[in-house]
Amino acid sequence: MPDLDNFDRRILKLMQENSRRTGAELAEKVGLSAAACLRRVQRLRENGAIEKEVAIVSPKALGKKLKMIVLVTVEQDRPNRDRDVTEKFRNLPEVTKCYHVTGAADWVMAVETEDMDAYNDFVEAHFSAPYVKRYESFGVLSTVK
Repeated sequence: MPDLDNFDRRILKLMQENSRRTGAELAEKVGLSAAACLRRVQRLRENGAIEKEVAIVSPKALGKKLKMIVLVTVEQDRPNRDRDVTEKFRNLPEVTKCYHVTGAADWVMAVETEDMDAYNDFVEAHFSAPYVKRYESFGVLSTVK
C-alpha cells in the first residue's frame, strides 16, 4: 500500500462520504487545485487505495424493508468448512455484507428481506443446516454511519 500524506487522507475521507464529488468540490475542502485533487484521486485508484466505487442502493427501493445483523457460529467438523460456508453466504442475495470474524461467532452478516416472514423463511432455509451450531439475530433500528 502506498504512503499517504494528509491531502490523500482528506481526499479519501471525502470520497468515502461521496465518491461523485467534483475536482472543484474536493479542492475547496482540501486546499489544493481541482486538477491536483483529480490527479490524486486517479493515483489513489491506480495504486489500490481506492479499491472500488459502488452505488449504495436504498433497500426500500428494492422492496427490502427489514435489515438484520446476524451472528453465526458453525461446526468446524471438517477442513474445508470455512471455504464452503464462505461460498454459501457469498451467493445468498439477502446477505448484503458478510464478515468472517474472530471471537464467539464465526460470521457477522447483514441480511435484508422484505419483512419478518421473509426473514423467517431465510433463516429456516439457511441456518437449519447441520453445520450451523448457533445464530443470533439483531434487528436494525437505524443506520448511523
